[in-house]
Amino acid sequence: MIDSNEILKNFKGIAPIFPLPNFVMFPKTAYSFNIFEPRYKELVSDILTEDKFFCSALLKEPNTNENPIFHSHGTLCYIIEHKEMDNGNYNIIVSGINKVSIEEIESNYSYRMVKMKLLNDNKTIIEEQLKRKKLINKFISLVTSNESEAIEIKSLDTSFISTEMLTNLACLVLPLESSDKQKLLELNDVDLRLDVLCQFMDSELKVESDLLNFNQIIPTNIRWN
Repeated sequence: MIDSNEILKNFKGIAPIFPLPNFVMFPKTAYSFNIFEPRYKELVSDILTEDKFFCSALLKEPNTNENPIFHSHGTLCYIIEHKEMDNGNYNIIVSGINKVSIEEIESNYSYRMVKMKLLNDNKTIIEEQLKRKKLINKFISLVTSNESEAIEIKSLDTSFISTEMLTNLACLVLPLESSDKQKLLELNDVDLRLDVLCQFMDSELKVESDLLNFNQIIPTNIRWN
């Protein structure tokens, strides 16, 4: 398992950014990418010889400009495995290390560079075991097509996986709009993210109505501030 604290010892606060139009990466999850665009092949090649960090961020709007605008919050990623193909493309597996705020800085490369600040969510979860069980059961019911698949998944040992990791994994893979996923990422409280996610899974509908203005659903209780 990735030791984020150990990896972050090499974090300098600056890294290349990989902005994507329809994808939101979450901390404590993993994802594989096929890198084929020349400037991002250069990005991967460069960071593999250094600290292996890059920032993943969602583009705000489809934009034909060379440097389209991206959201100000994203995820610091770390390459854990890579393979360079015969055609020069890369297959990489990355781990989401930490949520970050992003500020673009001048770049001397073909790819863009950002300065980042690590952001720490409130990880206190009320009635954690109850909510965790509900999350697992609802998630299984949505991603499995028959009872035998559900039984097989339920037999897996998830005790070593934190509730935060389970929540973020569900956010990553469930079919929400990318704009909704971005709002979930930006919530600074794991308990609140889990609650909204469970609402989505209860209804099996998009959570657009819940996330239209996520400021309205952030409680005023001091533990969320």
